[in-house]
Amino acid sequence: MIRFGSAFLTSVIMAMPSAGYGQDVLGPVNPVTYTPAITMNAAIRAQAQQRARGPRSAQARTSRSAQTCAELPRFRSHYGAGDRKVQELTRLCRQAGY
Repeated sequence: MIRFGSAFLTSVIMAMPSAGYGQDVLGPVNPVTYTPAITMNAAIRAQAQQRARGPRSAQARTSRSAQTCAELPRFRSHYGAGDRKVQELTRLCRQAGY
């Protein structure tokens, strides 16, 4: 068994940083100072993700429009032909040529 003297243990303990030491390195930190940088970083990331996904293709939009306009009779029977949203959808479908 190895025995260490109390002087050795004391020096090892003194050399170990305390938990509070790492928190005081920067001094007082004001979160308001970092808010613009955090906001800008979030905006840049969102923009990069949107570019990575690519623009929605015209074919996908046309396909979705065709599906929605094909369901127009069901919307009319469910909500009624006089419903404001059904009338708007009817106008948009006619304008798109469906």
